[in-house]
Amino acid sequence: MSVAFLWSTDNTMRSLGVKFGFLGLAMLTFSARADGPAKINKLEQMFRFYYLPFSLDFKEGRSSNEIFPFGPDKYRDFTRLIKPEELQKLDKEWGSFREEWKKRSLFLSTPVGLNETVHLSQRLISHRIPLTRSAWHGLSLNERIQLENILKTKPEAVQTAVTQLRLLKSFLSGAEEEKFNFFVIGPHWCESSREYRALLEAYFKKFPNSELILHSVVVEDPKEEIFDAKLLKEMFPYPGKYTQDIVPKFIAIQTVNGKTTIWEEGEALKELYERFYKPHRGYLDLKIGVATELFQPMLKAEATAGKALPLK
Repeated sequence: MSVAFLWSTDNTMRSLGVKFGFLGLAMLTFSARADGPAKINKLEQMFRFYYLPFSLDFKEGRSSNEIFPFGPDKYRDFTRLIKPEELQKLDKEWGSFREEWKKRSLFLSTPVGLNETVHLSQRLISHRIPLTRSAWHGLSLNERIQLENILKTKPEAVQTAVTQLRLLKSFLSGAEEEKFNFFVIGPHWCESSREYRALLEAYFKKFPNSELILHSVVVEDPKEEIFDAKLLKEMFPYPGKYTQDIVPKFIAIQTVNGKTTIWEEGEALKELYERFYKPHRGYLDLKIGVATELFQPMLKAEATAGKALPLK
């Protein structure tokens, strides 16, 4: 019997939750709609962050929506398929940590008015916007008309890129643009978005880095229309690049020596992980009893060797 994380959709747009369903499959459900060919798998990267404190890795199965969890063997190779009941036990204990993080989360507890930005710290920034937010936010009517007239003469690809860039930069000040700005974007009703805001904020505080600025963007969406909104189409204009159309959305931007790079969805999560968090994978392995039990082969090998072996 195989074990996999399965992603699925429904009309009620359910929030994040690990569930254990038929045939012993571990099932993860998001608010979602599938779209486009796979590049960097967003779900795979989301799982990597969800379980960052543990020595787990995740690999895509036969489809982009099927993700398999693996633990390390005694050589620290990720070859041991994790059973649903093992992950269920881990998640039960791990859940208490996440609940405490939610209680302490500045993103979740600090009020932010509509169309306002609050700097919770120098590099932790919270935004609240309406679904009607556009790339021209903050521009005068004359500036907007001038820019629109210029763009009309440009190819569609240029119009798309400029609109996306202008929308992202509307959240930044000049001094922030040179840092790696990572955004968690989701509607106010989405529990998955709340979960990832709290998770990423906790990692941000645990492993501070002066080159990273973390943004939360809460979108007011009273009628649950976000998937059809112009806002998302302008911010994420390349649906063929994304493995899933789900919330929360992730995007990152940085300008270095005058050159601006934008990472979207799975790309953004992978860049964030590789650049800032990969060395910290497994930092709670010895602090949660179930995790210690789960990684016994690796821990026994390390005890024999008298040192920690590098994860591969």
